[in-house]
Amino acid sequence: MSAVSTEKMSSTYTLFTILFILIVTVYFYVRKLFCYWQRIGVPFLQPKFPFGNFPNSILQKMSFSEELQNVYNNSTEPVLGIYTTLKPSLLVRDPEIIQDILKANFSSFNHRGWYGNDKVDPMAGNILLLNGEKWRQMRSVFSPAFQIGKLRAMFDVINGCGGSLQKFVGQFADTETTVEMREVAAYFTTNVISSVAFGLDVDCFANPKSEFLKYGHMFFDASFKNIIRSNLAIMNPTLAEFLRLRFTDKEVCDFFVETVKLNLEHREKNNVSRKDFFQMLIQLRNTGKIQDDGIDWRGYESASTAISFCMYELSKNPKLQERAYEEIVNVLAQHDGQISFESMNAMKFIESCIDETLRMHPPFGVLTRKCTKNYKLPNTNAIIEEGTMIMLSVAGLQSDPKYYENPEQFSPDRFSSEAMVDKNFLNMPFLTFGEGPRVCLGAKLGKLKVKVGIVHLLQRYKFELGDVHNKPLKFHPKSLVKFAVGGINLKVKAR
Repeated sequence: MSAVSTEKMSSTYTLFTILFILIVTVYFYVRKLFCYWQRIGVPFLQPKFPFGNFPNSILQKMSFSEELQNVYNNSTEPVLGIYTTLKPSLLVRDPEIIQDILKANFSSFNHRGWYGNDKVDPMAGNILLLNGEKWRQMRSVFSPAFQIGKLRAMFDVINGCGGSLQKFVGQFADTETTVEMREVAAYFTTNVISSVAFGLDVDCFANPKSEFLKYGHMFFDASFKNIIRSNLAIMNPTLAEFLRLRFTDKEVCDFFVETVKLNLEHREKNNVSRKDFFQMLIQLRNTGKIQDDGIDWRGYESASTAISFCMYELSKNPKLQERAYEEIVNVLAQHDGQISFESMNAMKFIESCIDETLRMHPPFGVLTRKCTKNYKLPNTNAIIEEGTMIMLSVAGLQSDPKYYENPEQFSPDRFSSEAMVDKNFLNMPFLTFGEGPRVCLGAKLGKLKVKVGIVHLLQRYKFELGDVHNKPLKFHPKSLVKFAVGGINLKVKAR
């Protein structure tokens, strides 16, 4: 055998040896990793390499929220060890432990755990993704913006957008054309958010090709790139940070940043002042409480999905729809026929309809926290280590028959003041807006937008399901925000 052949065989042998050692090393590393919950003494779901317990969401066959809900439904354990790819996480199913994590022991779980890098993505510097001292500072700054007095001051702007919604839908009344409610609701909520948060009069009803609407759609678009980014941000933030991913497309981010700066310059140059959220941000900037970057508002917008699902459920249940309409008529008769902040607050049944919609169709079906210091699981010897991700299935909890009788049935009276007398988080867990110090600051504003939209719709029109809805809804398998495939298509009848 020649020297060349011997050398080639030696190189091949060396290569196979290295490859074998690498495979064995990876095998034992993964095996040790997948024994993590067993070592700690926590019941766990057996994972599979390399997807852990979530192959369908990683392969984009199912949303992460839906797959986590399936895991929740198939377990009876109060806590369950799971693996998001190779990363150990803890699914908590027991409301008492959930409350302990979100409230009583908040100091051990004060991070949301999502990836966000405001150095590469300015829109990641918002209160949803911030942690630690930055989060505390931003929360103290923004909390006053969502007090009742501020909402009352914003009401006329929101109500004006509701009037535009009512007028727009009128063109479809008593015709053969159905209204795709999610898109129409998006016009309304975009008008509200552009006016209240950015100080703009966009009017998407007159201009459905508005850049504001375009970039808003791009932000939530269920594209391959967006799904990969959002899944990594939630399921494996360590890898997302290593890759220095942007949570938002640069084009989208640049548009909103530039919009803020141009409007800031316009108001200061022309001495323009309005009773809106943007004006409060200007005041905070001028007093040094936030910098220019603090005005870059992420604009998470889930109100349009809430409106569309609520109208869908009311269309499925015409008696409940009529009851909601009668409440509008009766309340407005007591308020000189005017839709006002006070008359809106008096419509308790419609508020119950919204709460029931948010129970059945939470826009974000997953809530997360990151353990920031070791935590002993109640009634066990197990220690949850710092850095562990906590997963809460909002969709699972809120459709669990243990807490909600006939959970698939739309029953607004669950949330009536009479029914809620003896209810609390332990026997009726509701996490659509979170719980504890990191509860959604904009919950009241969000519900007000939804309520205004629904009242303006029901005041003038009856709604029926379109012919395409003779089967149960199917939900988009890739989107972070829950919405129906094909939309919510409703027939409109004038009252």
